[in-house]
Amino acid sequence: MKDAGLFACSPWRSEWVVHHDDDVLAIDKPAGVASHPVEALELSDVGARLEAWLGHRPSVLHALDREASGVMVLARSRDASRELARQLEGGAVLATHLVGTTSRPRGVPHEVVARAGERLLLRVTGVKSLRRALATAGAPIAGDRENGGAAAPRLLWHVESLALRHPRTGVAMLVQAPAPSSFERWVKGRVGLDALEERLRDAVDRRYALVMRDDTDAYRLVHGAGDELDGVEVDVYGRHAVVSLASDEALGMREAIYDALHSLGFAGIYAKLRPRKASTLVDTRRDDVAPAEPVRGVAAPSPLWVRELGVDYAVRLGDGLSTGLFLDQRAGRRWVREASRGRSVLNLFAYHGGFTVAAIVGGASRTVTVDASGTALERARENLARHGAETSSAHRLVKGDAAAWLASTPERFDVVILDPPSYSTTKQGTFRAERDYRRLAALTLGRVAKGGTLVASTNLRRMSEASFRSVLVGAARDAKREARALRSMPMPLDHPAAPGEPWHLKSLRVELAD
Repeated sequence: MKDAGLFACSPWRSEWVVHHDDDVLAIDKPAGVASHPVEALELSDVGARLEAWLGHRPSVLHALDREASGVMVLARSRDASRELARQLEGGAVLATHLVGTTSRPRGVPHEVVARAGERLLLRVTGVKSLRRALATAGAPIAGDRENGGAAAPRLLWHVESLALRHPRTGVAMLVQAPAPSSFERWVKGRVGLDALEERLRDAVDRRYALVMRDDTDAYRLVHGAGDELDGVEVDVYGRHAVVSLASDEALGMREAIYDALHSLGFAGIYAKLRPRKASTLVDTRRDDVAPAEPVRGVAAPSPLWVRELGVDYAVRLGDGLSTGLFLDQRAGRRWVREASRGRSVLNLFAYHGGFTVAAIVGGASRTVTVDASGTALERARENLARHGAETSSAHRLVKGDAAAWLASTPERFDVVILDPPSYSTTKQGTFRAERDYRRLAALTLGRVAKGGTLVASTNLRRMSEASFRSVLVGAARDAKREARALRSMPMPLDHPAAPGEPWHLKSLRVELAD
């Protein structure tokens, strides 16, 4: 297990254990941890976390939604497992839930615990399939996007207590866990940056699976309003962190934010003070915007090599607003790595060549990496050299405007990555995603081989995934290419969407017919 001082996060923090004996373990499960084993890249499960702490994996007897929190009971022996399962199946275990909602459920017994305007905190006891029951009763849980729940920083469902009998002694047990403070903040409509340390700890908890991976030490720790810290983003790179501040409140609290992050155990903290129109800023290396030196702790090497799913990438934490690796594209790089064996890959708007590195590690037979910036391509060359591909004629770097290069080449590729900035200017003109993405995607599709795949992305917040899908369907029509399928790429769980807002990143695979 990697050294993660932050991480002062033991495999299972002692305050999460609400009861512990030779037969029974009761825990207060954090939101974001699955009840049962999962294969998803960024998810952990209860058993895995407890195994690291106990040295063995206790039996998980009942499910609790990954997004929910609260009391879970686990068995530590075979006899206890059988008896607790009998109680659960027979309805002898009574659960009490706390939920946030904006209306009182019809036909579901409940108690109003707190109220502010239309926001309610309800206590509900003995109701099975609670999420579905409340949605059917006209009171979907806040944060339940699937069922139309009100906007909330998380699914506001917490199992407050479980009443049962001890599996060996038969003595009545009541195991309890108070609701997280985010419930009270939501009911009262508190959206500022108070309870800073508490919110940071919640963010660490939600990223447990990434924090504890031995093959990954680069990920997002805080994603603005998606983590109840509007205007604050924190990225982890090994033992260092980069904090971006983009609201007046966050900028006013910068010293407290730096101190809170440093207390988590980072060796150094770098700051990025982002203007509202950072994409149009001419000089992103100004010291008043992106100080070259850390604001807390010690400096990181430059470059600093970090690992993502076992692959090395170079980053520079004090070199302008960007570090060299867009962390929200982790799932895309993983897909490209897995899909590239023996295939040709074109990476447009390549920046420092992250997708190209993934393709080469995955066994791509040929790559072309295109970017308008000579500096970006030198950094890409450095990344390729790390993986032994800097001098290979099979892996070319091309300096130039992507659209102009596409129009000038007859080459076709099995996999093409198109991830342009939402706004950019070159000698050839200005690119605006809303206006120009369809034209650029059509041109790009002309360079995709039969049976090949275009991986297309945009982080333009004003564009929904449905709109982006329509843009790509139109582009395929314009290019006279038959799209066999359009598939959504997994969204990064360490970049949660803000309450009531769509994901910032939209990424689709356009699979062409043979």
